Amino acid sequence: VIYHQPPFSKSAGHGNSHETKMKPNGTRVGYADALARECNNPWAAAYARTILEKEPDIMKKSFLGKAGDLTWYRCITDKALPKEEHSLAELPMTKVFNETGIATMHTSLGDIEKNTMLSFRSSPYGSTSHALANQNAFNPFYGGKAIFYSSGHRTGFTDDHCMYSYRNTRAHNSILVNGMTQTIGTEGYGWIPRWYEGEKISYMVGDASNAYGKVISPLWLLRGEQSNLEFSPENGWDDTGLKIFRRHIVTLGKSGYSFIYDELEAEEPVTWSYLLHTVTNPMNVDKTREYVHIRATSKDGASDAYLFSSGTLETDTTSRFFVPAVNWLRADEKGHFAPYPNHWHFTATSDKQKVYRFATIVYTHAKDNDAENAQAAPRKLKDGSIQIGNWNIKANISTAGKPSFEVRNTRKDCDASVSYKDYGATVIHDNGKKTELKDEVPELEI
Repeated sequence: VIYHQPPFSKSAGHGNSHETKMKPNGTRVGYADALARECNNPWAAAYARTILEKEPDIMKKSFLGKAGDLTWYRCITDKALPKEEHSLAELPMTKVFNETGIATMHTSLGDIEKNTMLSFRSSPYGSTSHALANQNAFNPFYGGKAIFYSSGHRTGFTDDHCMYSYRNTRAHNSILVNGMTQTIGTEGYGWIPRWYEGEKISYMVGDASNAYGKVISPLWLLRGEQSNLEFSPENGWDDTGLKIFRRHIVTLGKSGYSFIYDELEAEEPVTWSYLLHTVTNPMNVDKTREYVHIRATSKDGASDAYLFSSGTLETDTTSRFFVPAVNWLRADEKGHFAPYPNHWHFTATSDKQKVYRFATIVYTHAKDNDAENAQAAPRKLKDGSIQIGNWNIKANISTAGKPSFEVRNTRKDCDASVSYKDYGATVIHDNGKKTELKDEVPELEI
């Protein structure tokens, strides 16, 4: 709750109806308040107090909205909030919940207006029920506002737009394989096998190698038949021959920079499509350099994605959904069905290759003028590495050789680095400490 929807922040964007959750509502605050009292949990109390300071009536607004508002509990309990008060700023800035497959990285949990946040999902529970087919998808935020974000509208549970343009992988900041999307059901799962939660540097990897393919879930095949859906190649579902899709993410301290490395391999040559979406403002795309620069903005923030790849990319930007969003279900008190707005979708597609790699530097920050933003752009050095601020990145983005990268801080007084190569262990150096990471299977509550 705290990490995926901080006070006054939009939802992390990884479940049904995420687009309507612009900030925590009274039910969520009431839940945190009850958890704090029942478990004497200071962090749940800090979450509730932080919101109630600015919105003292927020829990009244949810009264009788649903049983989950816990009004009855607050009327009868004699348990008080923990006496010892804490600030959310005391919490670690990065948190990985590998059992559910979600994670977030922050720069300022104690001051959301200046917080850069990156949310991520790669879940062993797949894409059934209210979950989405968005394994290995990420969403950056600034000041509680989404920038690159999951697109589409929850027009219904199994109508055309929901299944083809909302729940579907093509609506999220992930990858299409040969134009195909992740399967619907528990079969289309991901997981987070390695992670490191640090202050100077943080790391996680999501594995969506098992997420793609035909829809085979009996439950979803029945729902498709009942809703006249076609789980066909034309609509994005087919065997892909995918062998490996691992997305590594390194957050560079509190700089607002993240490095993303996509490790991709299939049994036969396929096209690889890199996706980004915005829901507030259109994107600007610049292809004049050795990378593709995609810039997105919110009210107060901006996110610059610098995309490097194994070869030349065909790019496309559109404001059209695969299937239009028609509001047929939710009318106002006057019977008016308000239209849903379009969103913006960026796709960068490779030629057919068995092995492919993308490397992305994402810089999320307060809005700058053009000169300041140009200084923040990555610089290619003579040795082929990339310099951004005090950080140096070396990565194999060719189709030859084994996957590898190294991210390190170049300041003499800052010992922080992450290195990975040859499908082996990930090595972290942080503040004089060396940590070797290998895959760790989550313990699931099922």
